[in-house]
Amino acid sequence: MAQVTIYLEDQALQAARAAAARQQLSLSQWFAQFAAAEKRRQHNDWAAFYAELDALGTEGDDDFPTLEALRASQVPDLPRQSW
Repeated sequence: MAQVTIYLEDQALQAARAAAARQQLSLSQWFAQFAAAEKRRQHNDWAAFYAELDALGTEGDDDFPTLEALRASQVPDLPRQSW
């Protein structure tokens, strides 16, 4: 587990201590929960972003070629020489 050093204004530290006390947590646990909640929020924002992108189009309406179309013009590899 990592350790972090942060610098806060005195008023911000007092507010964090009060919030931790209301939740009956140590200051360290309160900050850890705060960071975990931020991580979830960021993940959910990205999930929502990609869901929104997916909703903009329907399958098959893009102009990007399929894998089969890309590989149709490939020339097969030459046989390898054995050692």
